Amino acid sequence: MENYMQNLLQRDLGSSLLSIAVILGWLGLFFVFLRVLTISIKKILEAIFKKS
Repeated sequence: MENYMQNLLQRDLGSSLLSIAVILGWLGLFFVFLRVLTISIKKILEAIFKKS
């Protein structure tokens, strides 16, 4: 773990910022996907319950 921290600190700032940006980007995409999924499930359930 200590070795990992040293490697992280030795890296240049640019690559660290880039990895943070990539992680945040993936998180953002994940949340958007989750939102779309929940909205579609909600619409499907509403359609099912309206029929019955």
